[in-house]
Amino acid sequence: MPILQHGEGEAEARILVGLRLAVQLSVVILVMEALGAFFSRSLSLTVDAVHDLPDIFAFLLSWGALRSTSKGPSEGFTFGSHRLETFAGVLNAVVVLIVGAAFGAEAFSALWSRSTFAGPVNAVWLLAAAVPTLVLRLIGVGVLNRLPGKVRDLNLASVLLHMASDIAITGALLVVSAVLFIQPAWGVADPIAALVIAGVLVYESIPLLREGWRILTERAPRGISVEAIEREALSVPGVSGLHDLHVWSVCSSLVCLTAHVGVKEMSLRDCMSVVAELRSKMEREFGIVHATFEIEGQSSA
Repeated sequence: MPILQHGEGEAEARILVGLRLAVQLSVVILVMEALGAFFSRSLSLTVDAVHDLPDIFAFLLSWGALRSTSKGPSEGFTFGSHRLETFAGVLNAVVVLIVGAAFGAEAFSALWSRSTFAGPVNAVWLLAAAVPTLVLRLIGVGVLNRLPGKVRDLNLASVLLHMASDIAITGALLVVSAVLFIQPAWGVADPIAALVIAGVLVYESIPLLREGWRILTERAPRGISVEAIEREALSVPGVSGLHDLHVWSVCSSLVCLTAHVGVKEMSLRDCMSVVAELRSKMEREFGIVHATFEIEGQSSA
């Protein structure tokens, strides 16, 4: 009898591609923005450059956790190292929150004293860093959006949301550079933009913390209805009942489901067909690639 695969391997391979791309783009952007921040003396560009660091760290931890998991579970870690991704996400959210708060205070201080961060802002260097950054971030979002829907929705949603906010931040940098290029005397535009960017960082850290807490407390994943799962399961021919249904996330890239399924009297082969159909429905309708069903009921030879 063939072994029914749970399907997490394919999803992990795709999320690894997305995370590797996110790391590569973030490193290139960090270098460009760091150089631009140094030569432009822009507080807003400095905030954006510094916030690239926790992103790279979190992406690398997530990538490493999934790579480690591909080697298979161990006796002590039966799910492998999936949960490291969640801890990485929570740590990243905390760091982003601290960066946003710290630079927000610096931007507010600059506005209050009507001073600049490190001298007059050089709009040319600011523009030279912002334009290629915008291009790279647009490329990254475009590539990730080409991944299949369920994999993208479940595994890369937070990465895509984060990259979309980064595009908005880059747009703010372009506006500031254009304003200062046209009117260099309006130096206040830079700390205003820095304050806005800091606010975005604080705002985007909140859902990361909330989602990390949701996973660690093993609540049902956001966007997945237990009632809808029950309806879909009961619609499978031969299924007469469903109970002890549990659905949770080990990490953002692995949603698990277990349930006891009552079936009508049927052969063992037909029971296996029911289980295969249930797993197919869970993956197709909800993106759940690790579903385990325990069959209950009489079966004939």
